Amino acid sequence: MQPPREQVVAVVAHPDDAELMCYGTLLRYREQGAAVTVVVVTTGVNGVSLTDRDRGVSLTGRERTGESAASYAGSGIDLVTLGFADGALAPDRELVSRIEAELARLGCTVLITHSLHAGPDHQDHLAVAQAAVNAATRIGTCATILHGQPHAPRGDFHPTVLVDITDLLPDKVKALTAHRSQAGRWYLGEDFTRHRAAAAGWSLAPVRAAAGRRFEAFETSLITLLAPEEDR
Repeated sequence: MQPPREQVVAVVAHPDDAELMCYGTLLRYREQGAAVTVVVVTTGVNGVSLTDRDRGVSLTGRERTGESAASYAGSGIDLVTLGFADGALAPDRELVSRIEAELARLGCTVLITHSLHAGPDHQDHLAVAQAAVNAATRIGTCATILHGQPHAPRGDFHPTVLVDITDLLPDKVKALTAHRSQAGRWYLGEDFTRHRAAAAGWSLAPVRAAAGRRFEAFETSLITLLAPEEDR
């Protein structure tokens, strides 16, 4: 009898967040036969710098959603957008309920979301993390919750889980270039992406990092080990 198929769901605030945090991990899960869905809570239309806004630059929900779709083209990863406005999310009943409905519909077994301890990270990231963890408490199939590394500096992120993405790092770099409306942001660039993938290994697995392995790092608020198949 085949073991139950993993149902991996990444719940993130903005159209480029999953690519930043866990693109390689999502591809790795797909390689292993999991069903993978990215749930983007907002349209991301407010993702315009103050300088660009002063120059009259604006974005549309279709534009940002199209960039996300381009990131996952050909990957076998599904994409869902909930359509909330970005910038002022709160972990209230509406957000929790919408996320819970998606986790239940998908039969989520592995939830990936933002860190709960991200210091000065984007306010939407924290709201989504709180709402997703709240929702997951009522999803009996959800056995693992991973919190991706924020790109904001000076945070309180303390990873305990590594996923080796060495061979998938070029795919991650390419996926991030699809977000053309965000071009020029340092955290989307190849240099930062490669540096962070190396730094994660040096902090937790230095022997492997020295051998050239590259990683995505996660905190975890839930890992259920050795669960009977009938509970999955």
